[in-house]
Amino acid sequence: MSSINPFVLNKSDYKRDIDLLKHYIHQTSTYLSTMTGKSFDDCKKWVIGNLSPGGKFEFIDPNITYLERQDNGDRIEKKGTLLKFINDSIEQEDLIAPNFTCYTNPNKNQSILVNFIDDNVKARSMAKKAMFKAEIEGNKHLQTLKKIEQGNKKISNNSISGGHVSSSTVLVNKTAHSTLTSNCRSTSGNGNANNEKLLSGNRHYWNPNIVISNIISIICNSDYEKIQKVIEKYNLVYPSQNDVLECITYSTNLYWKNKHAINRIKLLISKLTPLQRACFVYTSDLYHIKKHNDSFVREFISNLISKKSPIDGFDAESNLNNTREEYHNLVKLFYPVEMKGKSLKDVKGTDLYNEISATVKNVNDTIVDYADFIDAFFVTNNLPASLAYFPTSIRRAALTSDTDSTIFTVQDWVSWYNHGKITFDDTGTSVAACMIFLAAESITHVLAKMSANFGIEEKRIHQVAMKNEFYFPVFVPTQVGKHYFAGISAQEGNLKKELEMEVKGVHLKSSNVPKVIMKQAEEMMEGIVQTVIDGKKISLLEHLRKVADVERQIEKSLIAGESTYFRKNQIKIAAAYTKGETESPYQHHLFWNEIFSDKYGTVSEPPYTCLKISVDLSSTTLLRAWLAKIKDREIANKLDVWLKRTGKTSVRSFLLSEELVKRTGIPEEIVLAMDIRKTVFDISSVFYIILETLGYYVVNKKITRLVSDEY
Repeated sequence: MSSINPFVLNKSDYKRDIDLLKHYIHQTSTYLSTMTGKSFDDCKKWVIGNLSPGGKFEFIDPNITYLERQDNGDRIEKKGTLLKFINDSIEQEDLIAPNFTCYTNPNKNQSILVNFIDDNVKARSMAKKAMFKAEIEGNKHLQTLKKIEQGNKKISNNSISGGHVSSSTVLVNKTAHSTLTSNCRSTSGNGNANNEKLLSGNRHYWNPNIVISNIISIICNSDYEKIQKVIEKYNLVYPSQNDVLECITYSTNLYWKNKHAINRIKLLISKLTPLQRACFVYTSDLYHIKKHNDSFVREFISNLISKKSPIDGFDAESNLNNTREEYHNLVKLFYPVEMKGKSLKDVKGTDLYNEISATVKNVNDTIVDYADFIDAFFVTNNLPASLAYFPTSIRRAALTSDTDSTIFTVQDWVSWYNHGKITFDDTGTSVAACMIFLAAESITHVLAKMSANFGIEEKRIHQVAMKNEFYFPVFVPTQVGKHYFAGISAQEGNLKKELEMEVKGVHLKSSNVPKVIMKQAEEMMEGIVQTVIDGKKISLLEHLRKVADVERQIEKSLIAGESTYFRKNQIKIAAAYTKGETESPYQHHLFWNEIFSDKYGTVSEPPYTCLKISVDLSSTTLLRAWLAKIKDREIANKLDVWLKRTGKTSVRSFLLSEELVKRTGIPEEIVLAMDIRKTVFDISSVFYIILETLGYYVVNKKITRLVSDEY
């Protein structure tokens, strides 16, 4: 059985290739030759002549100033040019980070931190596997311990980054953190860009020149012989000129519309051969391959997800031991019910185990059968376009991303395979798992190319990787950045016994919001996810009525002066604030003891937890009206003195000791000033974030509409 992975090259085949001027000359000459019909050699001679001193487009290597570390550890300022800086770094085999910081090759001088990090990575991997095993076995105690252990190993590694920016530690290295950040952004950028192109045919064509440059880059870096053989073998369609234009405008329409620029692009397209057009449209773009070759792609995916029964004499265990773990994890998702909460060991010796092994063999055989197709279009020298500006791109498949991860959707592929229906049955799950697998496999090559150009040593060429960690059958992004909720049904190939909720974002799981509110919000999020999985329609009205009832309950409690529904805060000791006692939250402690201590009791020195009470005292007029309504004139007089002494013309909120409020309630004087409407919204704001995911938008700064106003 073949153990070759056709999605990647041999490690030794990943070479650094960042000769900027050489590639510029080659691609510019190709463009001129294509557009004019003149020979490539003549065009190249013309380009070089005009880039030379005295030429029409004389190349001037930009001057730069940089710091160079000496043998004794000191850094000195040096001047030079950009290309010389890059070329010298390449010649010295330095590692070059995306921020242009260069590091000595580890073959010459390896960091003492490497072994520590490597050991931690291995230890974390072992702890995670033990965690999954304990979860499957139902050993909650051990699962929790191993979860903490793997988390601690992660923190230990991440703490090194913090140490690099802390001048009080021996680890301090001012360039390390920016290097790590730029590496992570390049990784996630490549992941997002690759997924966008592979799954949705979306390319970052924010500028007409990017389109032309990318066309030329692809036709310069494609293996025509390989691609032509694959096209002929599988009878793939050669895209027409209109097909190429549609492929381009599908992406450019997201950014610009310019007839003159489109005409320039049309002219270039008209000069391309059918094979060049195929290279451009199909390279790393399964979406457009499917668009023009529906039956071929459908057959490819159908073959990958087909469940197989073992033949007589089939050695299931030997087969699993000799196939890639990635194939095992993929196939387990083809059995979302049978393998729920189970490992392969749990079903060993059963018919299911034998069938899974046979299906794994089928995946391997299918990948081998289509290895030439994979190699021709997905293991190329062509990388995603315009990565430097990718954070501003408009996405179609990538829903969100973090430091070094990407979260993307394959729902359109499930819908396509099921002829317009999105399902969560075996077929729907299998197609989704298959597309996620193809995305994860294809990014491995892209990241290896990236790593090679960074100068990463051969043995670590795949160390920068993006594996498939979570499978979310339903993912719900919100309008607030980095806030989402989803259901996890599988993690790293292990199917959960029960759907597990993943909630991200401080506003969706705030510890400052009363627990009773957060519990109701959690139930609402889980209910939305489960409703979708069950194939039922979400009732917006039902959720609106629930939120309205909650808001009315909050309002009733506030008016009664109860402490049940308030956000929590904290007042620290005075020395913890740089602004001083009267300018920091500590002033609320002083305020209480000055105004209310005689009547309601003195509050001991901070630190202590407090409740945030929003009040409607935004002007001098409102403050005076408030004082006039207070029955206890002694309190009113104290407040009057306090306002004059502090010069306050407005008050937005009070921070009151939680312990004292629970004992005595909210002072009636503050209840008079409470901004009930603002407080109700503040406490129930998590529901509005959730409701917006269902298409209900009413939030504005003046809080003119609450759900309870209408339902």
